[in-house]
Amino acid sequence: MKKLSISFSVLLVPGMLLAQSERLTIDDLLSAGARRGDSEQLSPDGRFFAREENGQIALVPVNGGQTKVITSSPKSKSELQWSHDGKHIAYISEGDVWTIASEGGKPQRLTHDPAGPGDPRGATDHHPLWNPNGHWILFESGRKGFNELYVVSEDGTKEKLLAATEIYTGSDMITNTAADRGDAVSSDRFNPQPLWSPDGTRVSYTERSRQFFSGKLKVIPFDQKTGSVTGAAVDLYTAKNDPGGAWAINTAAWSPDSTTLTVILQSTGWDKLWQIRATGGTPKQLTKGPGEDENPVYSPDGRWIVFTSNRDLPEERHLWVVPATGGNPYRLTSLAGIETNPQWSPDSSSIYFLRATSLRPGATYVADANGKGNPRLLEPSQPSKYEGLGVTPEVAHFKGRDGLALAGILYKPVGYEFGKRYPTVIWAHGGPEGQVVLSLNPWSLFLAQQGYVVLEPNFRGSTGYGERFRNANVEDSGGGEIDDIGASVKYLVDSGLTDPKRVAIGGGSHGGTVVANAVAKLPDTFAAGIEMFGVVDRALFLEYTNRNSKIRWETKMGGTPEEKPAVYRKANVLPDVESIKTPLLILHGEKDPQVPPQESAEFAEALKKAGKTYLYFTYPNEGHGFQQREHRKDSYEKQLAFLDKYLENPAEGR
Repeated sequence: MKKLSISFSVLLVPGMLLAQSERLTIDDLLSAGARRGDSEQLSPDGRFFAREENGQIALVPVNGGQTKVITSSPKSKSELQWSHDGKHIAYISEGDVWTIASEGGKPQRLTHDPAGPGDPRGATDHHPLWNPNGHWILFESGRKGFNELYVVSEDGTKEKLLAATEIYTGSDMITNTAADRGDAVSSDRFNPQPLWSPDGTRVSYTERSRQFFSGKLKVIPFDQKTGSVTGAAVDLYTAKNDPGGAWAINTAAWSPDSTTLTVILQSTGWDKLWQIRATGGTPKQLTKGPGEDENPVYSPDGRWIVFTSNRDLPEERHLWVVPATGGNPYRLTSLAGIETNPQWSPDSSSIYFLRATSLRPGATYVADANGKGNPRLLEPSQPSKYEGLGVTPEVAHFKGRDGLALAGILYKPVGYEFGKRYPTVIWAHGGPEGQVVLSLNPWSLFLAQQGYVVLEPNFRGSTGYGERFRNANVEDSGGGEIDDIGASVKYLVDSGLTDPKRVAIGGGSHGGTVVANAVAKLPDTFAAGIEMFGVVDRALFLEYTNRNSKIRWETKMGGTPEEKPAVYRKANVLPDVESIKTPLLILHGEKDPQVPPQESAEFAEALKKAGKTYLYFTYPNEGHGFQQREHRKDSYEKQLAFLDKYLENPAEGR
């Protein structure tokens, strides 16, 4: 860890955390919240789940039995995909595409591509997908510093470029040469989210450019013998550009007969399922009403589509099923919590899914597809340390200063006593198009155990509440969202929960941006602030961030700094540092490709010149957020010590 420009030091007493040994500890936080179910893939015959466990690929029998581990290398493995005959599994390791026989054996490395320049999160090969008829594996690659689509033969001897990308740098356009393109279709694209048609003869993907930032849904023809594109791409749908820069056409789901694609469009102001013929035409709306419908998956017999939705409760996600020909959807289960990653059984009679709650990590369930039976947990129920804390996260509803309806997730402290006012932490989510829901958040539970009230507000700009709410911060970064933060504090104080003199605010990424703006614009509200890898000057951010993020934020801000000077001034905290009274803890990764480390360096320097109280730490070899265990532990310890000091919340007696 690198430590810079501190104005005072915090003494971390080793005994401070000993009182937590029989409850949640910081070490518990470091191993909490693994979402292994998101990479869990059902085999084509429905007999096994392939999942990553402890760095290896494991095959878990669906109906119980002994797990079989089929790999042994120490390198991480992700994005598992079965071949359609169930004999092999493709995956990503060391930034390349690999395969291994499902019976085990020696893995085969199919690609050998060094990481490309630019953002390391997308600079390698990723998202392998087997052609339904075998022989070829489709994958995305950032080896040239931007996204492209390739196929590689299943033996690794042939590789073909399917869709090349054009790069726009300022007003210049740099294109690949004809020799580089081969028989590829050119496109300027960010995250193409490709899928094979079930007959294996076409590939759908989303093309994104500065001009069409919300995307064009495209289909290209594919020759399964040669691995080549055989004709021009067909533009199925061009989305109207979202002024917030956040929304884009989601992954298309192909009907099993390869005639129709179901996609998510926001034409009604909500994310809804629409159907488009594979040959083009006018989209047909499949689901309606308020609520965000996402992630459609066809049943193998083509009769039904399962999707996730928050139409019942915005802060939860549940599975719904709708006839593929249209009709009224029905909810699959009556369970509470967050249901994701639906997968159909081969006979279309059952749906497997991951379910998590605010006190339990994800576990795999199966439900009858007709929604009439009771869902069944497929693995032995494991005890959860979180359920014994005496904390029950709940949805809190309040209003913004302008009367806008707002919500958030509220954590009352362990041993909560009605009428007692507690030290409080407002925790701002990232995005800004994120949303806090009733899922497991170990850090907030840990803080509640430590005696804090915690509120995670969904301020304007959050997802989950429709297009209008999500875009309420367009050309207003640092404006209404900060008013919403102030409203969240007022709600807690008016409710009798919070001591108004002992309120802190924290957050990372856009949450860190909110922290910096809040302490500058609400100088008498917060006794402490934890600002992690956030933006303090949006114009500076545009100079150093990756290209995709630059275009998105120029869209959200309404133009460039030269075109919208007042909008960028509102989003610039640096000229307002003199007004800051709140002590700050600033943390940043030194190799952050999203929010450049210059942001925190400039902030710390301005605070130093103004004689403000702050701590500033950077972590080497860390990107956007902290991944290395020792850095995560150090950041948690620093945050806890900082809150305890400035909110006068002593560790004794916990």
